[in-house]
Amino acid sequence: MVLCGFSVVSAGLGFLISIPQLIGALGGARSALPLEQVEQIARLTREETLGSLPIRLSSGKMLSLNDLRGTARVVLAAGTRAQVAAALREAEPLREELQKRGVLVVPLPIFDDSEAETAAAAEAAAAGTANRDVLPALTLEDQRWRAEPLRLADWKSWFEQQLSFSAKAKPENGLFVGLRLDGRVRSSGSGSPPWRRYALELAPLEGDKAWTGFFDGFDGRV
Repeated sequence: MVLCGFSVVSAGLGFLISIPQLIGALGGARSALPLEQVEQIARLTREETLGSLPIRLSSGKMLSLNDLRGTARVVLAAGTRAQVAAALREAEPLREELQKRGVLVVPLPIFDDSEAETAAAAEAAAAGTANRDVLPALTLEDQRWRAEPLRLADWKSWFEQQLSFSAKAKPENGLFVGLRLDGRVRSSGSGSPPWRRYALELAPLEGDKAWTGFFDGFDGRV
């Protein structure tokens, strides 16, 4: 699935392109940058913007995604509260294997709940039962597993900006973005993150089969 650069096999999304330079590149202006170079600059700009967004670890420490480069493979799960909660539940059976691979999940409930989701939450509250769509609070056990996004409006703005570049991009099923250890975008798409593929294809960060560098499988493939 491709969401105008939100591609499961893409290493970058190709957004935030400088419009004057892009028009010049497409029109063949002599002063224009080559189209490939414009797109590369756009990818790097977008990834740097994403890398500046803040999170909080379960220890209370506040960081930006850039601070995690070299130590964690961040996976963003964005959507409504129900979609994000469902993505976390799907990851839970694979949590141990994903943690060995340095996966750190950032759940992003940035979109409004649907009418059905709102009604289900109201029914659960009326019945006095637990709402499965409420994200659990961070615990110390989540230190190497899950982080809390800060300034959620900035995260939402980043995703909305990416979506605005494509009429095909549909967030109804939620969105995901997976980063490499160096902070570059490895994969992205609609729906929940491909947890099983991450667990199968990413190299562990420790042990005999540990990933040893960026020439070792290019930090895994998804």
